Amino acid sequence: MSHSDAHRSTAPAPGAEMVEAYGGGAGFRFKIRNVMIDGGADVVHVRGGGSHEVSFDVLHDCSACGNAVNQVIVGLAGQDRAQASVWNGKQRSGGGVKVVNPGTRVQALAEDNPGPAEWVNVSCDIVVPDEPGVYSVRARYAQAYQGRLMTAEGRAVPQPEYEEVLGWWKVDRPDGPGPESTIGTIVVEA
Repeated sequence: MSHSDAHRSTAPAPGAEMVEAYGGGAGFRFKIRNVMIDGGADVVHVRGGGSHEVSFDVLHDCSACGNAVNQVIVGLAGQDRAQASVWNGKQRSGGGVKVVNPGTRVQALAEDNPGPAEWVNVSCDIVVPDEPGVYSVRARYAQAYQGRLMTAEGRAVPQPEYEEVLGWWKVDRPDGPGPESTIGTIVVEA
């Protein structure tokens, strides 16, 4: 990545990877690619609001995150909270479903891959308002101990949506994730 790419302020081009930087740009927490909304492209036009399935590949590879349990959360620009947590794990994605913090109040499903990070596919539902407009679907990290693991393997196990993790939407970003965090767009037409 060139220096200029690290500081771009516009949404990634279609087909590009969204990158969640770590700290002052020293590495990254995760990357997202291959976003599909309702099984189609990363930009969809719909009539009326409602629930839409968003799926994408995520690569979480954050050695600088230490032993923290990390999450990837998804929501709409301008909202106060994320709508869904889609990935939960330690440093590296892949490696299958495990239980972290077993027997505690912060027990959750997670990935804890001892090998190289792997791209994994996750999905969630995002609800857009009925009001016509352009709604940016964005993603960011959280470190709330608990989040859902929404890989195919994870979705096979009933999991609650953890409320605390959704509140990370504006942690350290008073306006929520910015345009650089956009992974897709839902256009509600009149």
